[in-house]
Amino acid sequence: MSDNTKNNIARFDLQIRIAQYLEQVSWSVNGVIHPDWFFLWNPTAGAVISCSNVEYNVTPDHAYLIPPYTTISACCTDKFDHLYAHFDAGEPFERANNQIYQLDPAPARRFYREQLGGAAARRMLYWRIMLLEYLAMLPEAALNNPAPTLDERVLKALNYLRDNWQSPVNNKLLAKRSGMSINNFYRRFREDFGITPQRYLMSVRLNAARNMLVNETLDIERIAGICGFADRYCFSKAFKNCFGVAPGAFRKQELEKNCSKN
Repeated sequence: MSDNTKNNIARFDLQIRIAQYLEQVSWSVNGVIHPDWFFLWNPTAGAVISCSNVEYNVTPDHAYLIPPYTTISACCTDKFDHLYAHFDAGEPFERANNQIYQLDPAPARRFYREQLGGAAARRMLYWRIMLLEYLAMLPEAALNNPAPTLDERVLKALNYLRDNWQSPVNNKLLAKRSGMSINNFYRRFREDFGITPQRYLMSVRLNAARNMLVNETLDIERIAGICGFADRYCFSKAFKNCFGVAPGAFRKQELEKNCSKN
């Protein structure tokens, strides 16, 4: 590992966006993208994930780490239990290649067996420890990729989207933010991510909605409005298609888990 990489690692700050354990999940999504790291380990089989025509049958024998802005698809052969987290890590981990990293399941197994049922503050501490272990497992090439894997002009538009996802956003505005024509911006976005800018915006809004369902007391209709959906029905349909569970059922699961641990 280079001295530059060591110095960057010493400065980085891991921020967990959401970290949860769900039971009896189903997946059916095509071309979803997250602006942050995505970790998952499933203690039961049934899920399938793919990226760039490489497909993985997700079993307890492996954990998976997926870098930011990686386009993935997912489906399932049966309902499955799902341990996952979304988090930011900063440099040098922003330079990992856009692929699915299949890793040793041991830290996830240990966390699931020993720490998942603990008090919330201690549990989040162990989440951080586990995620750090998985970042440390990444191959050297993933930490020393000298060239950006994405068009810097497209990244400008992504940064704008991340800060303004609640506002009306169209391709014309995003192209202006990136300094490109609409056609060129749309083409480069599709080349980098394999999905349209509006599909990406949908992913951002659904992830924000999921965080609100866990951390806020707003009713579902209000969350739907904040996240840019026309009504609760449209929101619920999109949420279930992406996460395999309806927003009301998702919130109920989280409340029941929190109550059982108090």
